[in-house]
Amino acid sequence: MVAGAAAGPPGRRRPDLPTSPAGPPVPPPDTAAARPDGRRVLVSTRPPVDRLTRGPEVRGRHEVTERLRRDLDALAGQRAALAADVLVLCGLGGSGKSTVALLAARMAAERGIPAWWVSGQDPDTVMAGMQALSAELGADPDQIKAGSPPDLVWRLLEAYPGPWLLVLDNADDPPGTLALPGAAVGDGNGWMRSVRTGRGLVLVTTRDGSVGTWGDPPPPWLELIPVRPLDAADAARVLTDLAGPGAGTEEQARDLAARLGGLPLALCLAGRHVAEVAAIPAAFAGPRAARTFAGYDRALDEGRHAEVLARTGPPGDGPAGDAVGRTWELSLDLLAGRGQPTARPLLRLLSCLGPAPVPSGLLLRPATLSLSPLFGPVSGREVWETLRALAGLGIVEPAGPGPTDVVVVHQLVRDMSRRAPDVRDRIGEHLALVTELVAGAATELDPRDPATWEQWRSLVDHTFSPLDLVLGFGISPRAVPPGVLTAATLAARYLRASGQPARAEAAYARLVRLGIAALGEHDPRVLEVQHDLSRVWYDLGRLGDASRGLRAVLRARTQTLGPAHPDTLTTQHYLGRALRDAGQLDAAWRLFRKTLDARRAVLGEDHPDTLTSRNNAADALRALGRHEQAGRELASVLAARTRLLGAEHPATLVTRYHLARLAHDRDDLAGARAALEALVDDYLRVLGPEHPRTLLSRQALIEVRHDLGEREQALAEARELLAQRRGLLGDRHPAVLVTRHRIGLLLVDLGAYAAAEAELAEVLAARRLVLGPRHPETALARASLSAVRARHR
Repeated sequence: MVAGAAAGPPGRRRPDLPTSPAGPPVPPPDTAAARPDGRRVLVSTRPPVDRLTRGPEVRGRHEVTERLRRDLDALAGQRAALAADVLVLCGLGGSGKSTVALLAARMAAERGIPAWWVSGQDPDTVMAGMQALSAELGADPDQIKAGSPPDLVWRLLEAYPGPWLLVLDNADDPPGTLALPGAAVGDGNGWMRSVRTGRGLVLVTTRDGSVGTWGDPPPPWLELIPVRPLDAADAARVLTDLAGPGAGTEEQARDLAARLGGLPLALCLAGRHVAEVAAIPAAFAGPRAARTFAGYDRALDEGRHAEVLARTGPPGDGPAGDAVGRTWELSLDLLAGRGQPTARPLLRLLSCLGPAPVPSGLLLRPATLSLSPLFGPVSGREVWETLRALAGLGIVEPAGPGPTDVVVVHQLVRDMSRRAPDVRDRIGEHLALVTELVAGAATELDPRDPATWEQWRSLVDHTFSPLDLVLGFGISPRAVPPGVLTAATLAARYLRASGQPARAEAAYARLVRLGIAALGEHDPRVLEVQHDLSRVWYDLGRLGDASRGLRAVLRARTQTLGPAHPDTLTTQHYLGRALRDAGQLDAAWRLFRKTLDARRAVLGEDHPDTLTSRNNAADALRALGRHEQAGRELASVLAARTRLLGAEHPATLVTRYHLARLAHDRDDLAGARAALEALVDDYLRVLGPEHPRTLLSRQALIEVRHDLGEREQALAEARELLAQRRGLLGDRHPAVLVTRHRIGLLLVDLGAYAAAEAELAEVLAARRLVLGPRHPETALARASLSAVRARHR
């Protein structure tokens, strides 16, 4: 049976349908109705299933199509009642909701179930479609003109003797098109109602999936079914189906599909564009033509969205131009019409942030938004309601524990909204607002405090947004806000403090590159980033790079800021640490002492930086063998840090580590073991098992166990630590070599001389390469290897 024709020819009498007063039924009226302005609306209730033959094979959608298949089978077999009479397919414009509905119409036809299709575009179109459906079901013109049109069509549907499917397509404004004036969609007295006979199914496609529209909760006869973008594999197949195998590799198809966010409309436009351009001789297509997936990706990189995302195909297949962008611009128009004008500027703002999920509660501060000319006065409730509205239309999606606490902007929505004229024309105002928002959030979070790290994880990717805007839109350095590097610098410090040196190095390297491009190499903000990058090189064991970088920054800061500036002293302090680890203990002690004297004068005795200098100067004394003096100073620093920062602050734990090492140096092995066992437990709880300071404390505990004669336990713990350090730092990091050296010494004491010799030989070779032949640790490895060889022979 052909979908849409199951009602029979116009003149056939159906005993269950109303008749005209003269007796025999009258032919249905013309399938057109008048608008209030007098124009006619041409409609058809036949599902446009032929559209499926012009598109690619439908990929994915297995879950929703299987659900529809089960429901249609139940209707066809008149089996158990459906779980819901009305299924609402909701999702972002271009996500393929109408295609799924067409599949349902085709499946209905295959089962002999009539399917009727009514456009939900606007109230007049719905009225015209429902009047045409009433006529097809046997109503005469007088019935159609009189009484309640919704009551009439539902009376006719419920009188229909067999199963049926009704599709209300593109009902993007459900309150305005499906409900009675002033009523709710779920009231059950408008165009959409429960099927009380159990013989029918209503399928609605809409962008609006918000519970505020459909009921909170929706009525029991209605179920919302999200239609999401396709996954990577299915999206890549759509591209290949349309463009052909010559357009690129499967990996390139996946990359482009990811760039397009799996949005079916965008995938179809892209695949057809590539196929069309590939059919044009190269001489006519031009050198920039997107003939492959990679070429299409480059076109997007170059900002040619309107060109390559325009609708292609034969005449009449659709309007040309920015076909994808219009889909959600219409959604924003809809929200503006509902009294939510903040939706468009809020989406533009979200698109100017990073591509990661946006912590809206952390970033979207109403007080800051209200000061921007992009928004004007706006309340927190208005921001929240607007986010809910955007989520309801699929433009953003919740990604966190709350409905809109963390939101994801669809990748293509972000990309195109970011390039909208109202962003480009007001880029200075967007840059100022983004800078203020991310800097405001970042400056309230101490990157060294583990209690803030969960918030940092959600914020870190957005802190580079101001720089991305500066470089992406070619903004002059003179127009760059002062805080453009602030948030990203703090985020990189969080990465370093939380034990992610590789990510921190990448973040700082990017900051240096972008900062120099945006502000110039002598800008104090850029010098700050270069200082921090050198610190990360220190963490990674690249002492030569760290020392050279710190010396260069120290010279520049001394010249631009002066020798006593706190930033200059910070660089001087870390240069002392690099010298200490390079084995230059006397030089390091002198630099620590010089920095400490200056910090006391400039910052005061209790400033955290002053305490840091005291702590490191005291540890240098310990390394130089001046144990009594080091002990008194470290005990004083511990008391001050505990009082000012708390007993479990990472800085306080550092001082406890140095005191435990001092106990070991003094041969107080039992005291050192107890102190380190407690410290490891605290580090595991405060910083986690993979943080460098946790691993450093475990290394110190292993060394104490060795000296206590607990060799088997020490060896087992050392091998476990080595695997962890290797995984985090690689084979040649100095910390990895420290653990390997200890394993070699343990093997010696356990009598495994051959294994010990092999291990120590590899450590010596690696230390010569990494630290140099004269480094104290290289000399220690050389001496250890000579001793084991002498004993073994």
